[in-house]
Amino acid sequence: MSPNGNPLHSIKTFKQLVNYLRDELDWPIETENFDDLTFDYAPEELGLDAETAVKIKEIKQLRPLTSKQPWGIFFVNFAPKQLPVVALRRILSTLVIKKRQSSNQPHLAAWRLHDLLFISSYGETEHRDITFAHFAEEHGTGDLPTLRLLGWDDEDTKLKLDFVERELKDKLRWPEDEGDVAAWRAKWSTAFRLRPREVIKTSQQLAIQLADLARGIRKRANNVLAVESDKGPLRKMHAAFKEALIHDLSTDDFADMYAQTISYGLLTARFSHPAGLVADNLADMVPVTNPFLKDMLETFLTIGGRKGKIDFDELGINDVVQLLRDANMEAVLRDFGDRNPQEDPVIHFYQDFLQEYDAKKRMQRGVFYTPRPVVSYIVRSVHELLQTEFGLEDGLASTVTWGEMAAKHTGLTIPAGTKPSDPFVCILDPATGTGTFLVEAIDIIHKMMEARWKKQGHMALEFQNLWNEYVPKHLLPRLYGFELLMAPYAIAHMKIGLKLYETGYRFSSDERARIYLTNMSRPCIHRSNAS
Repeated sequence: MSPNGNPLHSIKTFKQLVNYLRDELDWPIETENFDDLTFDYAPEELGLDAETAVKIKEIKQLRPLTSKQPWGIFFVNFAPKQLPVVALRRILSTLVIKKRQSSNQPHLAAWRLHDLLFISSYGETEHRDITFAHFAEEHGTGDLPTLRLLGWDDEDTKLKLDFVERELKDKLRWPEDEGDVAAWRAKWSTAFRLRPREVIKTSQQLAIQLADLARGIRKRANNVLAVESDKGPLRKMHAAFKEALIHDLSTDDFADMYAQTISYGLLTARFSHPAGLVADNLADMVPVTNPFLKDMLETFLTIGGRKGKIDFDELGINDVVQLLRDANMEAVLRDFGDRNPQEDPVIHFYQDFLQEYDAKKRMQRGVFYTPRPVVSYIVRSVHELLQTEFGLEDGLASTVTWGEMAAKHTGLTIPAGTKPSDPFVCILDPATGTGTFLVEAIDIIHKMMEARWKKQGHMALEFQNLWNEYVPKHLLPRLYGFELLMAPYAIAHMKIGLKLYETGYRFSSDERARIYLTNMSRPCIHRSNAS
């Protein structure tokens, strides 16, 4: 017995754990030789990529202890200090029946998802953590399984260890009636309640982890493109993008666009749905502010496995969904909304993301953002110049047309291609980035209009309705932005949507923010109704 009175405290190896399973949980283990009880899997045999394989010291399957045993039980010895959920999910994807149908390793055994039990060890040599892990399909989350855990380490309190031991003895004891497989499945499954700890609470933490997963998607997309024929789904999409959007789009740039679209499209969907992502309805969760991103994400997800031929796990998309599910998004969203005048968390979010994701691309594309105080000064200066130099009392909020300005100012010529009814003041950011300038303009316009309505004698209760009439008629049609990179393009839509939501405006199903994905250095700008 351990000095603290709980035998779990002294279990640091799989061999010690097997003895506990036999002696305390009545598992029918007839030998003390751990190697005789198990057989090994090599990471390569499971089709795991090199990045995942390096995190795994060994994978062993416990040989079936009885003929009626429905469970596949695996011992996984990890190198990292914390349980690598992504690596565990990779192993899962190679063992589940529905994932095995088109597998390159058809000789491997397969199980139903809820019949797999992973017993993992990780951490320092003298401070190993033992975790029982089980993936479950939960109502309301779509077809992406959720990881549930039961585990301990040598720093846990006696109270925690006593709880874990009670759960083990109550839920994971070998059943007396092996023939009642349904009851066996149900009882063992109830042992797992806790999800991995939600450690992501800031935009910086999320940016770094999202970048790591996006880099993996980009690498895997490149691998798929390298072996696909011209009729392959990714190859066909690459060709379509070259024809319609960027004519010299390389395969790596397309893989980059794919990875960033998936990452930021899902991030946008997650922010729009505080209750969490539903795996089989992801594209519909993107807000209507950005129909292009919505359509593009739907297309990419179809290629990525929801209805297409490429497995989600093959590209690593499931890992992004799980990351966004597990993160404390309320805390991250508060970080995004931080109004510290010296700092914009969203700007730092993408800088952190791109530095981690592809530092060279950040330099090539000149991803360096104007500080918020400078943005505020520039936008407010333009607002004041419109008031003082052009006589427009409402500044950036002005709804004056070219015809009205021409009538008021002798000698003012309406530009070719411009109608007299077109607004005189339009706001364009040719390098939108994450939308900081446009968001600042919205803030000034909102305050300007509330001041005008107050001056006109409107009650404060009327402001909401007046603003919801003004935005679709006089704000959105005058607000434009062009951006080359997918990630800031998606963030700009998200920031504008969040800003307008903050002011009380609600988008209808047929409205959008006029941010376009395009390259201003090229003579042709593609502006389909989707862009």
